[in-house]
Amino acid sequence: MYNLKPPKLLHTMKTIVPPERGWTNIALMSTAHFMSDFFTNLLPVLLPVLALRFDMSYSQSAALFTAFSVISSLMQPAVGILADKKDVHFLLPLSVSLAAILVCLIGLFTQYWLLVFVLMLSGICAGLFHPLSAGVVPSICPLAQRGLSTSVYIAGGNIGAAVAPLVTAAFVQAFSDKYLLALSIPAVITSILLVKNRLHHKPPVSAAATEEISLARLVRSRSFLLLNSSISIRCWTHCAFITFIPLLYSSLNYPAMVGAAALVVYLIGSVVGGLAAGSLADRMRLKHVVIFSYVLLIIFSLIFLLNPDDSLLTMGILFLTGAAAYAATPVGVVWSQLLMPRNASFGAAMILGFSFGIGYLLTPISGWCADRLGLAEGLMITAIPAAGAALLILLFVREPRRDLA
Repeated sequence: MYNLKPPKLLHTMKTIVPPERGWTNIALMSTAHFMSDFFTNLLPVLLPVLALRFDMSYSQSAALFTAFSVISSLMQPAVGILADKKDVHFLLPLSVSLAAILVCLIGLFTQYWLLVFVLMLSGICAGLFHPLSAGVVPSICPLAQRGLSTSVYIAGGNIGAAVAPLVTAAFVQAFSDKYLLALSIPAVITSILLVKNRLHHKPPVSAAATEEISLARLVRSRSFLLLNSSISIRCWTHCAFITFIPLLYSSLNYPAMVGAAALVVYLIGSVVGGLAAGSLADRMRLKHVVIFSYVLLIIFSLIFLLNPDDSLLTMGILFLTGAAAYAATPVGVVWSQLLMPRNASFGAAMILGFSFGIGYLLTPISGWCADRLGLAEGLMITAIPAAGAALLILLFVREPRRDLA
C-alpha cells in the first residue's frame, strides 16, 4: 500500500503528453517568436525619446541598447547547452511574457541606472526564448515539411521585429510612453496559449541523440569558429543599422514617424532577404548564398549612407540593404547545425543569439565614431568595413556535405 504513490507519480511524469505536430502549433510558435522579437526591437524607436529625457549622446544611446541586446544574445548558447541536457522548457512561456512586461516599463523610469537594470532583466528573459523554442520546433513540425516549418517560425520573429518600430512610434505618439505596458497584453495571452498547447514541455529525445559539448571540441572545430566569427562581424553592420536608423533620420530633422517607417522598411527587407536566402540555400551552396549577400550588403549600405533621405528610391535601397544584411542568418543556422548535427539547439543559438550579441557589443564603436563625425559617416567607416571583414573570413570556411548531417 505504501509503494503505490511513488510509482503513480513516476507514471504521471513519464506519460506527459507531448505537443502535437501540425501547423496549428507551428503558427503558435511563430506567433511567440513574433512577440519575442517585437519587444526586442521596441527600444530603437524609443531611443530619441530616451535620449532627450536623459540627455544621452549617440554612444550612450548605443550602450543602452547594448545593455539589453548583448546580455540577451550572449547567454543563448549556454541556454542551448542546458536545454539539450535538461528540461527547462517550462521557462519558454515566461520568457515571452516577462520580457515584454519588463521592457514596457521603461517609460515609467526617470533614473538612467534603473532603466539599464530593468532592460538587462528583460534581456535575460528574452535570451531564453530562441534556444528553447528552437529545440521545440523540430518536434512539432509536419514531418515532410520541416524546412518550411522552420522558415515560418523564423519569419514570425522577423515580422515582429519589422512592425515593432512603427507600432511603437504610433502608440507613443497617441498615448505617450507612460502607457506602454498595455502593449504587453498580447504577449501574456500568447504565453497562456503556449502552456495550453503543451509547448512548454521538453521534446522527447533519446539518450544517444545529444553529444557532450566541450570548449576543447569547439576550439578544434575551425569551420564552426570561422563561420560564427563571420556571421557575428556581419551582425555589427546589421545591428548598427537597427540601432541608428531612427537616430539618423532624427539628426536630419525628419519627424519620428519617418525614422520609424525607415526602420520598418529595413526590417521588412530583412524578412524578405531571410526567406529568399533560405529558398536559395536549398538549390545552391550555402557558402555562395552568404558571399552573395555580403557583396550586396556592402554595395547597398554604401549607396544608402551617401544620401539618406525619405525618397521612394532611398527607401528601396534601404529595403535591399536590410535584405542583404539579414540573408546570412537563416543560412547560417542551417550551416551551423550541419557542423553540430547532434546539438541543434546550441547550433541555432550561436547564430540566432551569440552572433547578434557580438554585433550589438560592437555597435557602440559606431556610436563613438558618430559622436565625432556624424551618424552617416560613423556608420560608413565601421559598418561597411565590418561586412567586408565578414566576407573575407567566410572565404576560409569549408561547407560540410549535407548528406552527412
